[in-house]
Amino acid sequence: MTIPAKPSDVQWTDVQWKAIYASGHDILVSAAAGSGKTAVLIERLIQKILAPEDKRIDVDELLVVTFTNASAAEMRNRMAEALEKELAQNPSNHFLRRQLSLLNKAQISTLHSFCLSICREYAYTIDLDPGFRLASTEEASLLQDDVLMDVLEKAYRGDMETLFTKEELYTLVDSFASDRSDQAIELLLQEMYKVSRVQPNPYEWLRALPEKYDIDPESPIDELGIAKEVRPFIIGSLKEIATRLEKGLQIMTVTPALEKNKPLFEAEYTGVKHVLEAMEEGSWEQAYELIPAVEFGRIKPLTKKDTEEDKQTYAVAKNHRDTAKEMLTDLKETFFARHPKLYVQEMAATKPILETLVKLTIEYSEAFKKAKQERGLLDFSDLEHYALEILTDEESTSNPPQPSDVALNFQKRFKEVLVDEYQDGATRC
Repeated sequence: MTIPAKPSDVQWTDVQWKAIYASGHDILVSAAAGSGKTAVLIERLIQKILAPEDKRIDVDELLVVTFTNASAAEMRNRMAEALEKELAQNPSNHFLRRQLSLLNKAQISTLHSFCLSICREYAYTIDLDPGFRLASTEEASLLQDDVLMDVLEKAYRGDMETLFTKEELYTLVDSFASDRSDQAIELLLQEMYKVSRVQPNPYEWLRALPEKYDIDPESPIDELGIAKEVRPFIIGSLKEIATRLEKGLQIMTVTPALEKNKPLFEAEYTGVKHVLEAMEEGSWEQAYELIPAVEFGRIKPLTKKDTEEDKQTYAVAKNHRDTAKEMLTDLKETFFARHPKLYVQEMAATKPILETLVKLTIEYSEAFKKAKQERGLLDFSDLEHYALEILTDEESTSNPPQPSDVALNFQKRFKEVLVDEYQDGATRC
């Protein structure tokens, strides 16, 4: 579809205008908070309905997923206002009148509300009690704590020796808990469970974790798969640090009152560049040897003789440097605290401990699932997983799996899917 020419009197930027009217392919809008992403999405919805007769879409042919109920309500209200405005100019337009009547039935809701509607309507297609009740956050949290305590008690009693021995359990506990409390294990299990539930196949994801640690303790860290996953993050952080220092250095160069700090900024910038080059072209070990040399000395303050403009410029340069210093400190403490060879040896030794943790997490997951089933409860994570199960062909062996008949019906029903606030699956979708 050709994007219409943008009138000179509209509020939208050129990029926003394209996002409103582009079609025929997937569209991802990435912009800062408060830049108008939701407003653009709402306008796109409106224009889909108000399009020429050969291109327009009924409002109930749109699937709109928002992050909050407030956003969903705002979309309905904005669409109703736009339709009423058009209808006032064209009172005899039956299409517009029909859209107003369909608006209350339109699928504009949060992701969990959409999943809930799927589970309610199609519970019969899977092993799901149609009389389920959605647990409140507090109710689910209390039940989760009770189940966790019960699972740990059984583990300590030795009731899980078919999964792991007491020695393996105590090795896990000694690795994370203190002498006074095993709260660290409780928090670790809850976090493992939480992260696994973000995955389409939680148990499959959990069981695959120990394999990442099946390594030769003498292997160079650069050859490890997990290191290859982390390396781009480290490089990206180092580039950001170097950019910050470079900006500060540029300010020092063009501001005579600040030139006394130029050697300090130059040394820090050069040191970070050397570490970055080692990570990009050399080895992790080379970067480890170079990074201690990057030290942030004491920056020389301004004097009373310096102007207000000098003070403002100094503040900008110092902010760049402070941010760079904080980022580099985080990198040092996270990825360069020990020699890379020690990291490899620790990872290799971690595999049997992680295997026990995975088994305990799966046992906890199963116990929590059973406790919810006994009470006829679902939590928000359950809604996502049961909805996915309903929409997936259970006999499919492909990756990704094939859609079920229910999913195929949704494909026919909806002409376009719009998602507001799409982020990493762990937070928003």
